[in-house]
Amino acid sequence: MQSPALSYRIHLEPEAHVFRVTLEIPEPDPDGQVLALPAWVPGSYTIRDLARHITQISAESRGEAVQLRKIATDRWVCGAVKGPLQISYSVYALDQSVRTAFLDQLGGFFNGPALFLRVVGQEQHIHALHVTGPEHWQLGTSMPRVAGEIWGWGEFQAENYRALIDHPMLMGTLTLLNFEAGGLAHHLLIQGEHQADLQALGRDMARICDWQQKFWGESPFREYHFLCKARSNDYGGLEHRASSALVCARDDLTGHDPKNYRRFLGLVSHEYFHSWLVQAIKPAVFSASSLERAELSRDLWVFEGITSYYDDLCLCRAGLSSTEQYLQGIAQEWTRLQRRPGQYLQSLAESSEDAWLKLYHPHVNSANFEISYYNKGALLALCLDLSLRLESAGHLSLDSVLSHLWKNHGQSGEPLPEGEMLRYIEEIAGVHIRQLLQGWIEARAELPLEALLARMGIALHSRPATQQSDSGGEAASKLPTAWIGAHWQVQPQGLQIRQVLNGSPAEAAGLSPDDVLVALEGMRCTADSFAEQIATGIPGCPLRLHYFRDDVLYETRLTPVAPPQDTFWLEWLEDVDAVVSARRSAWLTPA
Repeated sequence: MQSPALSYRIHLEPEAHVFRVTLEIPEPDPDGQVLALPAWVPGSYTIRDLARHITQISAESRGEAVQLRKIATDRWVCGAVKGPLQISYSVYALDQSVRTAFLDQLGGFFNGPALFLRVVGQEQHIHALHVTGPEHWQLGTSMPRVAGEIWGWGEFQAENYRALIDHPMLMGTLTLLNFEAGGLAHHLLIQGEHQADLQALGRDMARICDWQQKFWGESPFREYHFLCKARSNDYGGLEHRASSALVCARDDLTGHDPKNYRRFLGLVSHEYFHSWLVQAIKPAVFSASSLERAELSRDLWVFEGITSYYDDLCLCRAGLSSTEQYLQGIAQEWTRLQRRPGQYLQSLAESSEDAWLKLYHPHVNSANFEISYYNKGALLALCLDLSLRLESAGHLSLDSVLSHLWKNHGQSGEPLPEGEMLRYIEEIAGVHIRQLLQGWIEARAELPLEALLARMGIALHSRPATQQSDSGGEAASKLPTAWIGAHWQVQPQGLQIRQVLNGSPAEAAGLSPDDVLVALEGMRCTADSFAEQIATGIPGCPLRLHYFRDDVLYETRLTPVAPPQDTFWLEWLEDVDAVVSARRSAWLTPA
């Protein structure tokens, strides 16, 4: 006999930024029902303290109040009752990210963990949901609908709690774009003011989705929703089982700036790829979690790093970016990594394990002692792909490995155990490649990217950065002669230090983040004058610098040095033999 469904009703109060939720529990635990909110959001590995947004909560049974007591920061227990139990609570929603919830008079969004209390012990019951809101608003979600018109308010159903929290909802006045890819219906819903080029988006997103479905061979969903919030300047995404939540700068949707437009397509590609690598090929550590505490894993380089490698590679292979643009992106990723002294203090495995404390909590000193498993993970995936191709004379690649993973874990639904990727690499490519990969994962050292690219007929070049905003990827003619190893931003009172690199002249001069630079050699510091004076300085020649710290004026001697060669670009070599040319084509040529 099937257990009675748990029922959630959501009512919106847009002006107050509040979601009001009523939870009906037909058969509560007779000893006292325990309720809990997740401590973290799947796909985003940090403790979020979501319960702090609950502003009011109460319980009753058959019209009579029931005692409700907090037993942990995100857990409550109700007094014992024999009949049905009703929980009423309010959630304050003013977070514009894709991780939690937002609501105002223009629209709203929520990710399930932020709104849905978990009924402990009844997680496998059917979970029903009824949502109502302003009459003129629309609602977008991939959650199965059981009543109500499409894109409208209504009733929905999820097979269990994990499914309930894995179908976010976007609401408001929405722009709807429908397109087909791989014979399946896809929908892009955009909330917010924008001037999106819908024709281009429909065409290009279809190419991304079609390429990825052909790459994997089959789809883990029957229909897919891209839920997008367009804002003045933002960027991010979060994958779900049949949808993704996206936030982007509204100008990224217009196509006026091709670079920004490709950035949005890269975001689409990344989150869509996760439908296979995360949602279908699941990390065992996280899929078995009750979301009550941090779950340490050293394998996020697999799920996020490999996905970050394929997001732009997909654009190249699908013909949405040129080879030159793709190589420019690789050089920028390499530049980003080489500018982080932290690569010599934190391994890729440690970066994954430390995600809960570090990656999602960046600060002014982060670059000095940590790296990102997205950034270095993507570069490692590139090195692994090239190594497989080179060592097997083109018979193997990272594509082959993912195909193997799909057959053994995606199709079966069997989660991928921690560390199992290394076993698969050894099984497919041999112990030598496994040992190489294990060393790259665990070492606090550089990856052999330059040597591998050289064997593909691509030269890696380095140069100094021309200015703070120089992200690499291109050659440059006018190069600086001196460097101090600090980054700053313009403030009304002067130039405020934001970052000081370890071992740099700025560190040797005693400068610290938040110091405000006011004069160099007796002349007022402005963004242009200070940057120019440093860039054209004489290495080893000290400069007199005045700065404020905590409103007290100090003086120091700042001695620039020759700038590091930490900015990179790639050159596609034309004078290569047929074997190298074939290698490159097999790797990058649009399919």
